[in-house]
Amino acid sequence: MATYTGKPVTLPRPIGQIYERVADLSQYRSLVDQLPEEHREKLNGVEFDGDCIRMEAPAIGQLVFKISERIPTSRVSFSAEGCPVPLSLSVNLKEAGEDSTILTPAVKIEIPPMLKPFIGNKIQEAADKFGEVFTSIFQ
Repeated sequence: MATYTGKPVTLPRPIGQIYERVADLSQYRSLVDQLPEEHREKLNGVEFDGDCIRMEAPAIGQLVFKISERIPTSRVSFSAEGCPVPLSLSVNLKEAGEDSTILTPAVKIEIPPMLKPFIGNKIQEAADKFGEVFTSIFQ
């Protein structure tokens, strides 16, 4: 299984608050509605519903990530449902100070080695995009 780690982003909130928001997706729909238009555009096609995140993925269609693991104040993991290959996403948290948190997304996917050169860059872009999504939400 290959792991693609997204760019770490620093969020201006305490780690406990970030963890609570990442681990409970029920509140995101109303948060997205409150964002300025420019930030909502970045989230185009991303929907939050209970313990799931739905998003459109190029060449795959709709992906549904369901929370599969919660480790208080350090990680929330999601498993993809309906994906043609095993795929998971982890949101890793690290305290950067009393009032800031470093969030690092990671995508794990099982792809044949011969396909990595063709789709590896797209998966890396997706990992980086996921960090941008959380940056938009927590700004």
